[in-house]
Amino acid sequence: MLIFSRDTLRTQVEAATGGHITVLYDDKGYPSHMRVIPKFRYEDLGLDSALGTGVCTAFLRNGQELSELLYGVYPATVFDGRAVSLPGRDPRASIAYDAAKAACTAKGPGWHLATVHEWAAMALWCKANGFEPRGNTNYGRAHDAPHEVAVRPDRRSPGDATGAGRTATGGGPASWRHDGGLSGIADMVGNVWEWQDLLRLEDGRIFTTPDNTYDTPESSWVAQGHWFSDEGAVQLKNSAGVVSATSRSVAWKDTAKAPGYTESQLLQRLLISPHADTGLAGTLYVVTEGQRFPYRGGSFYDGSNAGLGALVLNSPRSSSHTSIGFRPAFAS
Repeated sequence: MLIFSRDTLRTQVEAATGGHITVLYDDKGYPSHMRVIPKFRYEDLGLDSALGTGVCTAFLRNGQELSELLYGVYPATVFDGRAVSLPGRDPRASIAYDAAKAACTAKGPGWHLATVHEWAAMALWCKANGFEPRGNTNYGRAHDAPHEVAVRPDRRSPGDATGAGRTATGGGPASWRHDGGLSGIADMVGNVWEWQDLLRLEDGRIFTTPDNTYDTPESSWVAQGHWFSDEGAVQLKNSAGVVSATSRSVAWKDTAKAPGYTESQLLQRLLISPHADTGLAGTLYVVTEGQRFPYRGGSFYDGSNAGLGALVLNSPRSSSHTSIGFRPAFAS
C-alpha cells in the first residue's frame, strides 16, 4: 500500500521510526499509528519443518496475497465510535466483542478488529527472532522485571494492586515492544487482553477461517475437525468431547492431545494447537460449553499467565471487564 499524502503527523512518525510506523486516517479523520508488516513466509521464519511452507495466513485474503498489512501499534481507545491506535492513552477496556469489532469496522473499508491470523503472525515473528516481549503484568510493571514500569492513568504507583492497573499505551520500555525497539508493536503482553476475530468455540468445536479474510461472515467460519474437551483438564480431540461450564487452564505450550490425535496445520499456524517449535509463554483457559470467543496476551494482573501464547476461550461474546480491550488492524 503506497501512501502519497504526507501530512505533518505522518511525516514526523515515519521519519522517527524509519518508516516502520505510519499514520492512517479513518472516515472521520481520526489518526491511528500503524506498524507496517511486510509479507513473510513460514520458511522465512525458519518454521517450515513445524508449520509447512508458503505465505503466512495473515497475508492471504480470499486466497490472494497481500504485500503487507498494518497492525495497530497500541491497544485501542475509542473516539466518536471509532477505534484509534494512539500513544499515551488509557486503553479502552470493559468492551464486549461485538462493540470492539464495530468500533473497528466503522472506520471504513479495510479496517477490522485484529484477527487470530494477525496475532499468530506477530507472535511467530517474535519466536523466530528469539524475543518474547514483557509488559504490564503486575499493576503497572512487569512481574518478571519489576524495575520496568510505566505511568498508570489512574495515577497510582506501579505494583499498587488497587485502582485500574492499566498503563498508558506504549508507555513501557522497549522490552514491552514486539521487536525490542521503540518502533515495535506495544503492549501485546499484559495491560489488557485483546479480543481476536475469526475464531470461536461452539460446545468445544473450533470454528475459524483458512486465511485472513477479515470480513468473512461469522456464519461462514469453517467448522474444524477439532474440539477442546473437558477431561478434568483441557484436551484437544478429533471428535466431540466432554462439554462443561467449568473453566480449565493449562500452560498453552503443554495443552494435552488425545491419543492418536491428528494435527491441523492451520490450528498450529494460528497458535491454537502447540508445536514443540512454537512454544510461547502464557496460559490457555477454556470453557467447552456454549459459544466462546477469544482474547489473547494477558492483562495488568496476570503475571506469568500472560504471554504471546496466552489464549482465553472461556468467555461469551458479551464479556466485558476492565482487563479486556482490543486493537485495530488494516489491510486492503
